[in-house]
Amino acid sequence: MFIEIRALSKSYQVGATKIYALRGLSFDLDEGKFYVVLGPSGSGKTTLLNILGGIDKPDLGRVIVGGENVTALNSKALTNYRRRKLGFVFQFYNLVNSLTVLENVLSTKYLAQDGLEPREVLETVGMWEHKDKFPFELSGGEQQRVAIARAVVKNPALMLCDEPTGALDYENAKVVLKLLENVNKKYETTIILATHNTAISRMSHKILRLRSGELVEYADNPLPIPAEEVIW
Repeated sequence: MFIEIRALSKSYQVGATKIYALRGLSFDLDEGKFYVVLGPSGSGKTTLLNILGGIDKPDLGRVIVGGENVTALNSKALTNYRRRKLGFVFQFYNLVNSLTVLENVLSTKYLAQDGLEPREVLETVGMWEHKDKFPFELSGGEQQRVAIARAVVKNPALMLCDEPTGALDYENAKVVLKLLENVNKKYETTIILATHNTAISRMSHKILRLRSGELVEYADNPLPIPAEEVIW
């Protein structure tokens, strides 16, 4: 088992009100699969990804990734965990505007011990010919492709994608989903994608549906459809 989550809970204090983001989640995930965490805004999707990514700590519970107890790591160990095992893709790209496409990708390659060849990765996402451009010279879809390349070049065991198509139009969203599908197949990278879009879940190997911080569906998808067939 690659990821083990047991009795995971997280709450936030907002003034006099306690908000429960996650309520006792327990599940296992295998390595090399494509997972979709599905749910509306406020369901706990981002909180779950942040805890998996070592960005946030749970109130209760345990998270084990590749045999490593993430919830027991100190700040320095969490930094090393993120460098060694994780790639992040967010809704709003988070590229460095003062760096070229190639420099953005190189900036994360050197954080990894066994990173991939930047040219190979940029060619995989169709952005090698734009390697000398700056992010502000690219469309939103192109920037997200660079963001994917920046995550993949580390050769991470796990990629966490938080609404990666949320800021894109339909056609660019389909391109990004296809790229993530290719990354999963080519590099056998475990991908966890959080989205509110039910249609996207049809391309996953397993669907995890959250509602008000609770896991209300944990289902295999025996026949995932190709990204190009996803319609919404």
